[in-house]
Amino acid sequence: MNGDPRSFNNPDRPTLTADDMPGVGQAVMTLTHELYVLIDRIAALEAVLERHGLDVSTEIEAFKPDAEQQERLNERGRALVARVTNALAGEPDPLP
Repeated sequence: MNGDPRSFNNPDRPTLTADDMPGVGQAVMTLTHELYVLIDRIAALEAVLERHGLDVSTEIEAFKPDAEQQERLNERGRALVARVTNALAGEPDPLP
């Protein structure tokens, strides 16, 4: 993949074959579950912060990362995509 955080839309290699399809449904359900957990925890965090007088919802929506933060976000995004595509392709997890 290149430096563009959207490059996962056009991977450098085939990521799925017909033999991979049986595991795709399980992968989607696993990712959906993990996404639900994250959404739930973020909502809980926002509610806790609001109880303590910190309404961060608007600030989160308007947040613009600086260049260093954006690079960290891009790297985390690339790492997540690599882990998922490698798992689907039957390749080793790139993270230790």
